[in-house]
This record gives sequence, structure tokens and C-alpha cells, in this order.
Amino acid sequence: MIKLYWQDPYLRTFEATVIARRELAGHPAVALDRTCFYPTSGGQPHDTGLLNKVAVLDVIEDDGDVWHVLAAPLLAECVHGEIDWARRFDHMQQHTGQHILSQAFIQTAKAETVSFHLSADTVTIDIATPALTNEQAAAAEHLANEVVMSAREVTTTEHPPEMIGLLGLRKQPDVTGTLRVVDVAGFDRCACGGTHVRNTGELGQVHVARWEPHQGETRVEFLCGWRAQRDYAARDALLRGLARDLTVGWTDVP
Repeated sequence: MIKLYWQDPYLRTFEATVIARRELAGHPAVALDRTCFYPTSGGQPHDTGLLNKVAVLDVIEDDGDVWHVLAAPLLAECVHGEIDWARRFDHMQQHTGQHILSQAFIQTAKAETVSFHLSADTVTIDIATPALTNEQAAAAEHLANEVVMSAREVTTTEHPPEMIGLLGLRKQPDVTGTLRVVDVAGFDRCACGGTHVRNTGELGQVHVARWEPHQGETRVEFLCGWRAQRDYAARDALLRGLARDLTVGWTDVP
């Protein structure tokens, strides 16, 4: 099975052939000989979209096959697939931003990332420190945005497992078989199976929104790209509205 989302994460449409059928969670599902649809993995949610105009509700990898869970039966053997590009690009922005911010926290707070979670509403990392100061958070955000604004190339390479100790990875992975490495030029190298942007400039910005203690670690919520822009626009509109209602300049609202 050819994973087109690894070959080119910017590919939005494709042609494929059904190689297997089954039922999952009460819905029909198909496996294809090739697919652009990313399955839920490594903290990144699955893609959605269409197969021959039938909605793809979920994407699950099982024993080497990628199963597309469908809203209705798909009768054809040859299919045209189309991913929801807005959702995919959002995931690419957030996941690439996570790599950059995780390295930034190592450099500014000596705190490694132990977990990553991405949903439609929030993006978080748990970092290995029981407390985080305002100064540390600000320093990590500043460093991350220096990397974003320097427009560094983001590349993906594959390596045999015996090379693991020679690649200078941020964290040693617990994997077997071919190792897929995502490299933010001159800043971060990490084993990862997700989808990422080609250039850090595509993130626009990285914003650390808040953080709190969580089970002996610190959970950091952040936003990248269009999520950060929408958050800024909403806060700006709120502040300007308050200033208008109070008939003062926005700096006088407090």
C-alpha cells in the first residue's frame, strides 16, 4: 500500500483501487492500493474528505492497511479521492509547530516533550517539568518564532534502524524498521510519521496560549498558523469593542 501522504503531504486528490472491504464501528470501510488519507497516529488526527463523493468519516491503520471508514457503501472498485485540504493544512501547521516548540523548550527550559495532542479545538504538549515560569514560556515562544520567521526548510528522510544513534535526534524513538525523520534545518531533528509543511514560514507564528501543572509535568497549550491568526483576531475584536463601549483607547481598557 502506497502512502501518498508521506510522498507528498500537499497532494490533495488521487486515483486508487479498492483492495479490501470490511465493516468498522457499524460503517462500511475500504482499503486502497494507495491513499492520501492520513490515519490517526502519533498525536495527529486522521484526514477527512471524499471517495467518489462518499464522505470519509475516519481513517485507521491496521496491520499495514489504511482503512477508510465511510458514511455510505462504496460500490466502485476504482475511486477518486479528495482530502479536506483545510483540515490537513491545519494539522501540518500545528504538527510542525510542535516540533519547533518542543526543541525551543529544551533550549530555554531544559524540558523535553513527553506527549503531544492535537484536536479540532486545542493543541497541547506535556513537557517534563513540574512548573513553568512566565519568563521561560516567553523565551520558548520567542525562539520558536525566530525559527518560523527565518523561513527554514523542513525535510523528511528515511533511514535504516541501525542509524538511529547517528542521526542526532531530539528523542530516541522506540520503533523497528525504516526510520522516518523530520528535519527543521539547523534546529530540530525528530523521528515522526506525521505530515508537515515544507518551510517554517508557512506557520506564520507560534503562540503559547496557556499552561498548567499536569500529573507532575506541565501541559502547554499553543496555536500555530491560521489558528493563531483567528485567536488574535477574536481577542483584538473583543478589546476594540470594549474600548468603543468605554469610549477610551484600547490601552486604557485595563
